[in-house]
Amino acid sequence: MKASKLIVLIGGILGILAFFLPLVSVQRDNFKGTVSAFQLVKGLDTASAAVDDADHGSLAAAGVDPATGADAAASHAMAGEAKKDLGALKAIVLAIFAPALLLALIGGLGVARKRFGRGAGALSLVLGLVGLGIAAILKSAAEGDAGVGLTLLLLTGVSGVVGGLAGLIKPERAAQPAQLASVPRLAA
Repeated sequence: MKASKLIVLIGGILGILAFFLPLVSVQRDNFKGTVSAFQLVKGLDTASAAVDDADHGSLAAAGVDPATGADAAASHAMAGEAKKDLGALKAIVLAIFAPALLLALIGGLGVARKRFGRGAGALSLVLGLVGLGIAAILKSAAEGDAGVGLTLLLLTGVSGVVGGLAGLIKPERAAQPAQLASVPRLAA
């Protein structure tokens, strides 16, 4: 089925696009705001840089007595722990979009190679199910405040599952090279 690799490719591209679109859209009486995964990652980078600046900055400004330095080690340890936790949060946010990136890669390779076999179909199916599960958990956690990015993540998972099933049911094999026509022999 020639459409399976395109379904997987388009689903992967939609998932990558979801990274930049609002995941959560909150609208209350006196507040309206949206946040995308890209903004989350940038915010975590900014927070990590602020932790570095506070750790390397003036200890006196942070409330540590430079004369004793007793709290300097504790402050440095807390800054290191905060930086580690911020890095873990960033990894989690990026891992949410890993299935989408891999689906786009598999679909792109399928289009480039002009084939989409059972291996690509099975991998697309598994990644689609993982992406669908992640998106469903996030969508249910958003409780009505989900943005268009979460909807696109759901579509990414569905397209991975559909394209993967299509690739498993009817894989697209590589085109066989044309056989040379045999020249008839003349009887002597």
